[in-house]
Amino acid sequence: MKNILLAAAIAATAFAQSAEDWPTGNRTTPPTINSVSPLGVARGATVEMNVEGLNLARTSAVYFSEPGIKARILRIKELPDLSDVRLGSNGTPSTVDLGPLPPRNQVALEVTVDPKSPIGPVGLRLLTPLGTSPEARFEVEPYYGESSDREPNNTPEEALETYLPTILVGTISKPGDVDYYKLNVKDGEQLVFEDAARELGSSLQPVIGIYDSNQNLVKEFGNYGGREQITFAYKFSKGGTYYLRVADYQSSGSGGHFYRTKVGRLPLALAAFPLGVEKGKAAQIRLTGYNLGKETVEVKGEPSPEDMRSVIFRPQTPAGLAFNRVKLALGDWPEMLASGSNTSLAQAQPISVPATVNGRLEAAENYYRFHARKGEQVVLEVDANRLGSPLDSTLEIVDAKGASVERATVRCVLETSTTLFDRGSTVRGLRITSQSGFAVGDYMMVGAEIIKVAAMPRGPDDDFTFEGFDNQRLTYFDTTAEAHAVDSPVYKVQFFPAGAKFAPNGLPVVHLPYRNDDGGPGYEKDSLLHFTAPADGDYVVRLHDVRGLKGPDYTYRLTMRPPTSDFMLSVSQKNPNVPQGGRIPVTVTAFRIDDFDGPIEVSVKDLPAGLHATSGVIGSGQTSVTLLLSSDEDARLDGAVPLEVVGRAQLGKQWAERRADTDDRLKLISLMPKSDIIMTTETKQVVLEPGGTAEVEVAIHRNNNYGGRVPVEVRNLPPGVRVLDVGLNGVLINENENRRKFVLAALPTAQPVEQPIIVSGDIETRAPQQSSYAAEPIMLKVRAKAQANALVQPAPEKPSANK
Repeated sequence: MKNILLAAAIAATAFAQSAEDWPTGNRTTPPTINSVSPLGVARGATVEMNVEGLNLARTSAVYFSEPGIKARILRIKELPDLSDVRLGSNGTPSTVDLGPLPPRNQVALEVTVDPKSPIGPVGLRLLTPLGTSPEARFEVEPYYGESSDREPNNTPEEALETYLPTILVGTISKPGDVDYYKLNVKDGEQLVFEDAARELGSSLQPVIGIYDSNQNLVKEFGNYGGREQITFAYKFSKGGTYYLRVADYQSSGSGGHFYRTKVGRLPLALAAFPLGVEKGKAAQIRLTGYNLGKETVEVKGEPSPEDMRSVIFRPQTPAGLAFNRVKLALGDWPEMLASGSNTSLAQAQPISVPATVNGRLEAAENYYRFHARKGEQVVLEVDANRLGSPLDSTLEIVDAKGASVERATVRCVLETSTTLFDRGSTVRGLRITSQSGFAVGDYMMVGAEIIKVAAMPRGPDDDFTFEGFDNQRLTYFDTTAEAHAVDSPVYKVQFFPAGAKFAPNGLPVVHLPYRNDDGGPGYEKDSLLHFTAPADGDYVVRLHDVRGLKGPDYTYRLTMRPPTSDFMLSVSQKNPNVPQGGRIPVTVTAFRIDDFDGPIEVSVKDLPAGLHATSGVIGSGQTSVTLLLSSDEDARLDGAVPLEVVGRAQLGKQWAERRADTDDRLKLISLMPKSDIIMTTETKQVVLEPGGTAEVEVAIHRNNNYGGRVPVEVRNLPPGVRVLDVGLNGVLINENENRRKFVLAALPTAQPVEQPIIVSGDIETRAPQQSSYAAEPIMLKVRAKAQANALVQPAPEKPSANK
């Protein structure tokens, strides 16, 4: 891990907020970063950077995600409190007691960036006696100098004059606000524009207009979204004075609508072709972009350390390394080029599976023909948008006559609808009007997507939670996640073989084709499709852009291969702060690839003395496991240590090891003082039968004069086991209580299993980082019920979650 640790870390000591007269006493709020200024630092420069947030007093160390960056802590001061108006989910002031306002601090850092540091975003965390902060970001930039927004500059007459090259820095601070800049260019001069603000969390959707000296609009960029809102170039045929107008696409504005736009002869690589290279071989890659010098580079098929599935590099240009990195796919199968004439069904290009074909979508559609035997499985995946192509692909399997191939028949058996407010395509929670007739493990169809219930609502004012990975909702049968408006129909569904017939029940019957738009977590706008041939014969792949767009820049890689079992891991939290003498839960989630359903052994590696971690298994049919990180009462660390979570599973005949979140260089474990609560379990073991229930009792010991309520979470429950009688606010230990009983129930469909479950209590604070402290594990056993009849739902295939 290439983190830079600066200043000796001091031993963590007890820290309590002064709130003698607060009704619920003290509470420990984790360190929080609210702002970083400046957000850009030039290569080779040393600047004073101010980091503001909560509970940053006695910051002792700084960690960076990239090498070549150093910092020295100059001073730490306390700032005046800000207003404390917090809104609940209904838009009214929240009534949840979060205790007294924690101290607000400013940490002044002297940050030095090596002249050879690469351009791009850098993450940082601060180490305090309460642990590490969440990650904040700033940008390493070229030494161009800034042209800072100075109001008023809302008209060309008030425009700020700039000298190239420069970095335009400003904020569209209110709705309707615009910023003007004045610049002088030469005949035929080409300027490149690149905005880095989105990587730093800006809400701005920038639209940049170029106006001539008479204030006539010459060209406008960003109105159609996509790459133009991040980078574009314009060649000025005639030299002279021009004006730049920066605005928000939706004419919105706030303190979070900021921009940092580099302007000049930037060396940028925008696209590559082909978009990948076969593993162990070399390929000639043609680059397109600005000021690159050579158009073609030789790239070896060797994996990059941060992503073993990719080749990542910065092209060498006459001005040094390019300002951005090029990412290419690393292929396992023979590579070929698209013919270019495969633009109709009759001209479909033949492919022998397995293979990867590199193409450009210069017509409305591309077609590929392949042969498959009945029952043969073929996985089709597109690499395009993830590698910088503007293509938003859609894949479909049709027969030799062009008719869609039916995958399954979906029968709707129960209907309800969404409610409360609209939801996006990634969130794992949906508010459903009625939960009657639904259970964990049920499949629902909302719009055209099929999702699976992971957890039932804890009360009438709670969401259904659906299976997901890395905070993104999973879909099944290669359907695509969608946004859903209020009152959208929701159906409980069953799956049957293609062509199945039923007696009418008044609800829809859907014939599901082999088609996919977005492949799910890890795929962004690229497609993923799992095909099982219904009969011997030829089949055709139809590839197009979902918006109907095309062009020489719409490059892609289409890989057709047999299923390859594999998995990826993600861990949450990524910077756990472990209380001395206590324990916290850490959840590891697996994304199973190509229907891999074997057990995954999960553990934490390379812990120093005084820190401990449980191991666990993500069992068959499960997607996550909760581990416990704990520390000794007398544990001491010289600083934060890397969090290395490893999963091990048998893939075919071989064992494979995968590390969680390999691209995150700021996964850190640190110590904090004794937690506000210590949770214990009065129940040590639970035995259930399908359809049965059991009572669990937990208790807390309060520390640090904490008197607030404690929401209780039950983690690591196997499929088919749920918590009952949770009430409106879930399982809750109120302010005047120290213990709570709740009931676990096994659904009639619950399968025999034996695994530990984790009960944890939350301290509610103003920090986005969760403060959750766990009891020792409870062993849960679900045993087979004598002569129990299994409820089996017929299905044509095992539903495949999109990647």
